Amino acid sequence: MTARVIQDVNADIIGIVEAEDRPSLVRFNQELLGGLYRHVMLVDGNDERGIDVAIMMRNNFEIKSIRSNVDTEDETGTVFSRDCPQYEVHTPNGTVVHVLVNHFKSQSGGGGAKRQRQAAQVRRIVDGLVAQGQHVVVLGDLNEGPAAAGTQAANLSALFDNNSPLVDCYSLPNFQVGNRPGTFDSCGWRNRLDYILISQSLQPAFRGGRVFREGLWGTRVTRPTNWATYPDMTQSSEQASDHAAVFVDLNI
Repeated sequence: MTARVIQDVNADIIGIVEAEDRPSLVRFNQELLGGLYRHVMLVDGNDERGIDVAIMMRNNFEIKSIRSNVDTEDETGTVFSRDCPQYEVHTPNGTVVHVLVNHFKSQSGGGGAKRQRQAAQVRRIVDGLVAQGQHVVVLGDLNEGPAAAGTQAANLSALFDNNSPLVDCYSLPNFQVGNRPGTFDSCGWRNRLDYILISQSLQPAFRGGRVFREGLWGTRVTRPTNWATYPDMTQSSEQASDHAAVFVDLNI
């Protein structure tokens, strides 16, 4: 089911959250995706369980450089729970985009202060890249949603406030959220955990996007009624993930 979602979304560049290692992801791409992606890259992060983030890209997209942030520290200590790898991607048209893949601290035990530090560090990285005239995409499971409509996740405020150069995908015109606002489990507001944020420089290239929930069942017993699901998925254990996929189309 996970492979089916990836094939249906059909992204040129895809960020992966919770991958064990690169060999497993390479095998997944070869055996379940038919080698859909030419490039599969994963940098080991800080999670002791080996739950990492990764990126896959089609042919003619190139990774020109990779920068890890596993050792980044602030006054409190190590910032990232996994990593915030920075991939310098060159598209077939020659456009350069810096893709930052993230998986912020989980909500187990709260974690708000940690996510606040992580958001602040991502913002510092983005500000530096934008100051150099670079295009930037920040994506991943940021593990915190807004308390209600019209608000932003409190501990992610560094990504949105103080003249942020980033634009949240949910605020973009023609981005389709569907009947529910969130991306995790029951998809309420507080369950809007998954994000794509693009630099303002990429906003003219935005053509659309949506939350893709066909592979999401959640923890409920009965089939979800607020969004369409694959008909041959009959219970929670068969779902692609307890998170929906999120994608944007950029003409770059």
